[in-house]
Amino acid sequence: MYAYAIDSKGFIVESYLIGGDVTVPLTAITKQLPQPLPFVKPNWNGEEWVEGETEEEKTEREEKQLLESLKPSPKEIADAELEIMFLTLLADVGVIQ
Repeated sequence: MYAYAIDSKGFIVESYLIGGDVTVPLTAITKQLPQPLPFVKPNWNGEEWVEGETEEEKTEREEKQLLESLKPSPKEIADAELEIMFLTLLADVGVIQ
């Protein structure tokens, strides 16, 4: 079981695994986050956990994810370099133009 210290806006700043010698602040939230976690940026609204990510943050995150998904992987780059070397070799020996 976990407890969550939150900032003045309700966002998690630290989490504590309850048990043993762990000292948990009295103000920590002990209501567990739902699992699987449906939130990108969990926020405590005073009664329950809600999504704290703004529309602007969501758009920015999705744009970054799209850009990352469009980048070739290191393997794809290595395969392309190998193919370029092979085609260059074939052109050098006159097999292709």
